Amino acid sequence: MLFLAVFCGFLAEYQLEHKIERDREKQFIRSLVEDISEDTITLAQTSASLYANVQRMDSLKYLLFSEDIKNHGADLYYLGRRASRSDWLTLHDRTIQQMKNSGGFRLIRNQKVSNAILEYYNQLGFIEKLQTIELDETMEYRKMAVGIFHPETFGNLVTKENQVIKPDGNPPLQTYDKQALLRLAGFVSYCQNSRLALAKAEDEMNVTAKELIRLLKKEYHLK
Repeated sequence: MLFLAVFCGFLAEYQLEHKIERDREKQFIRSLVEDISEDTITLAQTSASLYANVQRMDSLKYLLFSEDIKNHGADLYYLGRRASRSDWLTLHDRTIQQMKNSGGFRLIRNQKVSNAILEYYNQLGFIEKLQTIELDETMEYRKMAVGIFHPETFGNLVTKENQVIKPDGNPPLQTYDKQALLRLAGFVSYCQNSRLALAKAEDEMNVTAKELIRLLKKEYHLK
């Protein structure tokens, strides 16, 4: 009788512990869905901003090659200043970091779900590598731009709200040397290609995010 009582107590404790772990797993998943849902918004916004950035850089290159470049000072300064800005992606990793730090990832018993979560966050690693490349290229562009655009005019284009505005009139460049302008256009192309690659990678990650949300909701019966 004593053995049976101890055994039953052990079973009850095991069932309780098992239930607590299932509840924690579902709570992690519910929180993860919230994070990834916010990610889809951020990914869409950053991607759209990158595509707009790429289009502006097309316009900048066109003006740098233009025969009447001296008549487009305001546009050149505006586009040149905007080109120096990167669109950095920051996702919501609160839940996944908590799961890693607390050992909560072991609670995910569904291998299909576990693999899908890892696949999603692995895409972020690729994007971060692209961002590092793009940042290095942007820094090189900035170094070259200070020799083309007047720094005082450049500085006056940024408002207190950190927005870039177009200057009045037709401010001149520091130089119209064709080789210098050609080199600047070359770095614009490098930055443009990297930002286009980033935009496409973020579009792909957004698709993966939406598929992951559908999978998590289905497997864990979430609304």
